[in-house]
Amino acid sequence: MDGLTEGDELNGLTDINRGEQAMSILQRNRSLIDRRSLLRAGAALGGVALAGGPAAAAPGVKITQFIWTGAQEPTPRRLAADYMKANPNVQIEIISGTNAATYPKIKASLDINPNEPLVNFGFFNLDATAKGRAANVWLPLDKAVVPNVTNILDAYRQPDEMGAFFCMDVCGLVYNTEKIKTPPTSWTDLFDPKYKGRVALFDYYWAGNGLVATARVNGGGEDNIEPAMKIYEDAAKAGQFHSLYTSNSQLQQLLVSGEVWLAPYFRGVALPWAAQGAPIGYAVPKEGQVTFPEGFQLVRGSTPEQRKASQELINLSLTPEAVLDYCRTAAVLPLMKNLKLPDDLAKDPSIQPAALSGAINLDYGKIADKTPAWSDMWNKRVKANLK
Repeated sequence: MDGLTEGDELNGLTDINRGEQAMSILQRNRSLIDRRSLLRAGAALGGVALAGGPAAAAPGVKITQFIWTGAQEPTPRRLAADYMKANPNVQIEIISGTNAATYPKIKASLDINPNEPLVNFGFFNLDATAKGRAANVWLPLDKAVVPNVTNILDAYRQPDEMGAFFCMDVCGLVYNTEKIKTPPTSWTDLFDPKYKGRVALFDYYWAGNGLVATARVNGGGEDNIEPAMKIYEDAAKAGQFHSLYTSNSQLQQLLVSGEVWLAPYFRGVALPWAAQGAPIGYAVPKEGQVTFPEGFQLVRGSTPEQRKASQELINLSLTPEAVLDYCRTAAVLPLMKNLKLPDDLAKDPSIQPAALSGAINLDYGKIADKTPAWSDMWNKRVKANLK
């Protein structure tokens, strides 16, 4: 799950491009990093207002936090304001966007200066986390500063404390409720001829476009993507797919307009749209939803003072009240031992024990390693055959 990006031009940048495009991304978006430098310079000269707050009257700790734009945004902004009120010597700048657009910029900033990260901490999914772990982008959390990390469910706790994955989204089938009266029930519905020309896919987003799930259902998986790639190739040749999209907003427009009826995507993206009145539903495939753990990462290169403040804010974000706020606003599922779901959330069929016990847990490390090869196959066999 991810929110809307800072701009449509950023939405077109997927994680798959990050290797080849890191420097061009940085050049096109240098204003963000230059702004960071100006903020620091301005603070040294007399104070700069951050996150909408008053200018600092004296030197203090300044941190930059990355959040997702969209339904998830209110909770981290409120928590940042609460933290600054309790810690007036700390000022927080918030950068909003998506992992797909922002992670490459974070990596590029560290490549240029390992002591000047674009952000000090932020909210990341396991896909970006796997890439960052391989690239040495993150720092482990200090349990003495983040004691609430011990309340994370054991299955999602990181043995080296490299991140705090306190919630999870799930990927299933998102559909237009006016065009599809009976909810879809299977990943195979993506290839049903009755939906010919009405299915959209997120370009290059393997966890969110059903590719790995389809491979798993057909005897393959992360180590053998061929069963799914063949199915997607044949479907593209047959005109099954309407289009490939690169942002949440594009999918929302396609579904609401009725151009697209069905797409594999995330519950946490679809349900807020439905809550706003859009004719959009979310269905659990009988073969299992794809799990998508999400949480905080501390970025390498931060100063000791920045690390301390960032981790204190992470600890505040892991309290039961804050986690429940995330769950309500972003339609995510808690992964905490010390939180009981309220009745209205507990009734959702997608988070019932049976639905979650049969979920598909992906190996995001393998996906990160295999992405270049998969992208080449995707370009030649799926994109090249779109009608």
